Amino acid sequence: MPELERRFPFASYPKGWFQVGYSRDVAVGEVISLHYFGTRLICYRGESGTAHVLDAYCPHLGADIAVGGTVREDCVVCPFHGWRFNAAGANVEIPYAKSPNRVARLRAWPTEERAGIIFVWHCPDGGAPEWELPKIPEATDAAFSFYAPDEARWVFRSHPQEVFENTVDIAHFATVHGVSAFGNLDVESDGHRFHAVAEVNFETPRGPVAGAVDSELFGMGIDVVRHRGLGRSCTILTVTPIDGELVEARYTFFVSLDPETGEKTRMGMGFARDFCKQIEQDIPIWEAKIYRTRPALAPGESAIGTFRNWAELSYTESGVL
Repeated sequence: MPELERRFPFASYPKGWFQVGYSRDVAVGEVISLHYFGTRLICYRGESGTAHVLDAYCPHLGADIAVGGTVREDCVVCPFHGWRFNAAGANVEIPYAKSPNRVARLRAWPTEERAGIIFVWHCPDGGAPEWELPKIPEATDAAFSFYAPDEARWVFRSHPQEVFENTVDIAHFATVHGVSAFGNLDVESDGHRFHAVAEVNFETPRGPVAGAVDSELFGMGIDVVRHRGLGRSCTILTVTPIDGELVEARYTFFVSLDPETGEKTRMGMGFARDFCKQIEQDIPIWEAKIYRTRPALAPGESAIGTFRNWAELSYTESGVL
């Protein structure tokens, strides 16, 4: 039994949209290898410019299509025998046969690109997407610049639910991250969306500044974070299960630009550095902790239970997020 299953009393792979890469990772005509949800996958971009994600192993004799596979028009071609598969995963050509194999299919994962990120929909029973990805206005706003450095990517032993529970665990802002003060926490949920606004002090060179962290969770894979009190900002945290033990977390920043110089602002880059520092402070705790089904909470921590009740929607086969 994977260690994760012993640590956490919920499924390793929740339902929802999850990041598997960036749009910049896959050029037109390119095939790349992925490994998420305990499965080998490929992502390719056809001549239409659309990215597609399919299972990696050819249904013919099991070749990994990412290893030497090519793109022809909007199809991907297995390197072993040249079998061609379309974006729906259907075999459409066998070069040495008169007709394709109608039962030979690759699983096609619902795939969308949003804000420069490639997302796939995961559902344990293979069901279709139940909700749309959130719109990110900052991604098309000339006042912001896309910023996703390689160092803002981590692989560690945990689970998406554990990572996103930090959104409502505001007491750890002080003990782990050195926030000088925190105040009220307001939460609400509406289907697949969970919204939390936490009052905190931001530490600046000029001293603490009162503000708030506004987090919108969309299922168990996406957290869109904006700050209140220190100018405009937008950060996307995604957490994607790799297997029964490891997850991958990534930060994508939309950094505000100086209207005079067009350069990224010091404040925006400071937010990016702080986010990276904070998750690196959290990772050792996530990797070592266990999940308390009935935690002994302190007064004012009821939002943890609210979050957990909402999180259960991500594991229901028939429920709607």
